[in-house]
Amino acid sequence: MAHHHHPKNDDTEILRTEREILRVEQEILHELHDLKPHRLSQSSAVQFSGDFMANNVLVLNVGQTSTASPITFLADGVTPSGATYSAATYTFSDPSATVVLNPDGVTATVTGVAASTGPVTGSVTFTATDTDTVVSTWTQAFTVQTNAVTPPPPEQLSQSSAVTFSTPTP
Repeated sequence: MAHHHHPKNDDTEILRTEREILRVEQEILHELHDLKPHRLSQSSAVQFSGDFMANNVLVLNVGQTSTASPITFLADGVTPSGATYSAATYTFSDPSATVVLNPDGVTATVTGVAASTGPVTGSVTFTATDTDTVVSTWTQAFTVQTNAVTPPPPEQLSQSSAVTFSTPTP
């Protein structure tokens, strides 16, 4: 006796196969999402050279210079992400200091020019390329305060006094 397929059974088998294909596709999509590199850099700051300076804050005297360097951190906000930085653009428009991009295209030289009335806000926009190749753009605000230099009082040369007499004449 020949074995005949019933159309209903074929449909059920096709549905079962399609459902299995869909399940495998979803599994593959999920694995691909996990492979997609995630951005390591989670926050940014500007660090200034010189005596210990808090991130994003520079206090200097007229005539002093400092180097501004953008940096990004991992999720803990403390560990540098190890990214490579490029395409920095600094914005600072106050006569108290100049902020000039260095030839490296990333850092800037800050020079105190005149006393500021307080901290003056500027910003830097830069690109970070994380070690996992994810590229991100950051804009970080910072402040620069320039203090006037009060000259030290002139040093007193005279340290004692006396009365001198000329040689008596005959």
